Amino acid sequence: MTFRISTPKTGPRSGRRWLQWLLLAGFVFSLLIGAGALLGIFLLPNVEEEAAQVISDPLLLVEPARIPPHLALLQLAGADGDGLVRQAANAGERTLAYAILIYDGTLTPSRQANESLRVGRLFLADGDAVRGVAAFNRARTAALFALPMPPLERGQLLARSAEGLLQADDLAGSLQSALQAQHVAAQAAGLLPAQRVQILQSVEPIIRAHGSSEEVQRLTELLRSPGQTPPRVALISRLPELRADYPKPVALDEAHSQRISAAQLLIDRILLTGGQDIDPERGGLVQAMQAEDVLWTELYAGWNDPALQLAQRHSLLLDYRNWLLVKQQAAQGGFGLRLVESWESEQTNIRIQLGRVMGEMNALIAAQVNEETDPLRRPVLRLETLQWLALQAELGFYPNAPLGDLSSQMEATQAELETLAVPPDLPLFYEIGGDAPGFRIARRYQ
Repeated sequence: MTFRISTPKTGPRSGRRWLQWLLLAGFVFSLLIGAGALLGIFLLPNVEEEAAQVISDPLLLVEPARIPPHLALLQLAGADGDGLVRQAANAGERTLAYAILIYDGTLTPSRQANESLRVGRLFLADGDAVRGVAAFNRARTAALFALPMPPLERGQLLARSAEGLLQADDLAGSLQSALQAQHVAAQAAGLLPAQRVQILQSVEPIIRAHGSSEEVQRLTELLRSPGQTPPRVALISRLPELRADYPKPVALDEAHSQRISAAQLLIDRILLTGGQDIDPERGGLVQAMQAEDVLWTELYAGWNDPALQLAQRHSLLLDYRNWLLVKQQAAQGGFGLRLVESWESEQTNIRIQLGRVMGEMNALIAAQVNEETDPLRRPVLRLETLQWLALQAELGFYPNAPLGDLSSQMEATQAELETLAVPPDLPLFYEIGGDAPGFRIARRYQ
């Protein structure tokens, strides 16, 4: 028998042809799945990087489309920031409340911390964990630096920040905040033993569940002896002493009043028409804001006038800084609608100017501290001013701040107070590495 290769006289049967197409389709489908998985490997780091960038820059989290203009414009109509942010949070207007927290430099640290916590919970309730984490971190920052603030409130704010971060699945941030609350409970001067226990018990579940064995052991020891605290000194705020009224041009006061009136007219028009046909009123507000900006710029140009006391220059710079924050808010849509369109293309320049003004404030404050002749009061005042500058940087009100320099000065000043036998109860330092770099309360107990 001889075997040979022969050419088939007929094509493949229809069943075989169907099988071939099925195998080919399966191969293509598998190839697409593999390509998609490979693409995901390359794209995933970019997604994580973008999320990290958003969290590190709170301004990126502001959503102008979700801000009701008739409420946001109340800021330009003269409403008090502390009261407005509280009312916005009470009304569930989380985006508006968050915008006020991000842009308003006049809020007290206590208001910043408390309302940031409320806004964070509103974001979590809406399933927005990214903005929730940003709000809870902002609350923690304000609680760390706030002067004056009762120690019990400080500890409670840090504990609530830890709870919020835990709910947002930020375990590292939650533990860090819980440990900061523990340091307050252990070190803050003026806390009663029952108050220390209250703070410690509020963070006990987090530390026991996520802390190291050493951290859990410290917590157990503190709960066992809540009355034993090292002899430390609580700082008393003297920052208001560095500020004084300065002569303002009458024209600036008039421009301020005109802007308030123009903003109220626009609010009334929005409510009347549901946001339609508002161009004349919007144009009036734009003109008023531009006129006020010109006068602020002229006033700022003479901030270093020798005829002005240092305390007057301090207040002038602070007021101009706060005006720049208003400009920034308008440029980025933080009032819920477009206002001065020319400012929108100047956002980078506004941030640069904001950093420049705060740098001048930094130098001015140093000169004011050096005027203090008392050898004890001078380092106490220096430490408070350094902490205030660091708070401005952490809240985003001092762009490109020299955090390393501020931190080293704080550590040197705290060491000086140690030698003067008045060690601060809650010394701060800046931690560069770790999962969440930033300022921390230094541990001062065994």
